[in-house]
Amino acid sequence: MSAIEISEDLPFKVLRKTWQPVAVASAVGAGQVRSYRLLGEEIVIARLPGGWLAALDACPHKGFRLSLGQVCDSELRCAYHGWRFDHEGRCTNIPSLLQPLPNKQEQARLTSFAVQERYGMIWVRLDPEELARIPEVPEFEKSGWTYLVAEPMAFEAGFRREIENYLDMTHFAFAHSTTLGVSADPKVPAMKITELADGFEMQAPFPALAAPKEQPGKLQQAHERRQRCWLPNFTTIRQSFADGDERVLVHIPSPNTVTQCTVFWALAISPGFKGPAPAEQLKFAHQVLDEDRRMCENQVPREVPVNPAKGGWGVLVTPGDNLANMFQRTFRKFLLQSMTPR
Repeated sequence: MSAIEISEDLPFKVLRKTWQPVAVASAVGAGQVRSYRLLGEEIVIARLPGGWLAALDACPHKGFRLSLGQVCDSELRCAYHGWRFDHEGRCTNIPSLLQPLPNKQEQARLTSFAVQERYGMIWVRLDPEELARIPEVPEFEKSGWTYLVAEPMAFEAGFRREIENYLDMTHFAFAHSTTLGVSADPKVPAMKITELADGFEMQAPFPALAAPKEQPGKLQQAHERRQRCWLPNFTTIRQSFADGDERVLVHIPSPNTVTQCTVFWALAISPGFKGPAPAEQLKFAHQVLDEDRRMCENQVPREVPVNPAKGGWGVLVTPGDNLANMFQRTFRKFLLQSMTPR
């Protein structure tokens, strides 16, 4: 299986069959319209009284961007000629016609996509076939836990670059030397990596120095980490502290183009957490993510090639890069399995 060369356009073809976040739900109020580029497609997202609408961002009349339109009487109205569409993409009105023409309106139906709201985010699937569901993370919906959805961050880097960075256990002391890695040990701890049917999981202690020069805060101190990757691009980190407190973070780098992604992320905090207030934790996590963004945007090439023989993977040194190796191998397997008739 590993000898098969995969085309560089296959990941986007496969990810069309998976759910990807396109907006934070609270940022799109009732009657509001947004645009988003997903896997190279320009789409419009609108919150209509009848439900969410996700469709190609082009009116079937003259191709005008529907994201520049507005919601009127529970429908999305194109700003150019006033054509209207309901939450299922059906054309309900063409103002220039003296009388309705059902056949013409049916031909004007939007190219719409499956859409759902979960974990405070709006998710879209471009292909009718569903290859993978949105993973279950109980802590995001568990009573007593504090769940915070953050402002998404744009990366001038491919989604696989972001995933490898998020899984990396060896960069804390350098890329995050003044934040998360203030007391980090550059030496790699022993990692237990387990391949699963839908991805993989890693368990290891955070590489904290036994006698750091600077006393770490709660979010920087030693803890156990369980990093979980659900293929193709949904990754969580569970942090378990010595005092019993826990946090679960999620990153989903939603692919915009081959070399651009938008990282949707959120944080769940266990009840009675003894440490910084939730708002401060979110601020700290944002600073750490921005440091990661700088690392990802300054790697060459901006996206990790899907074929290792093509180069650009960097020097993979075990055991520090075991997680990157696992992601590369399982992601390729995921792509190849998607090519098998179901």
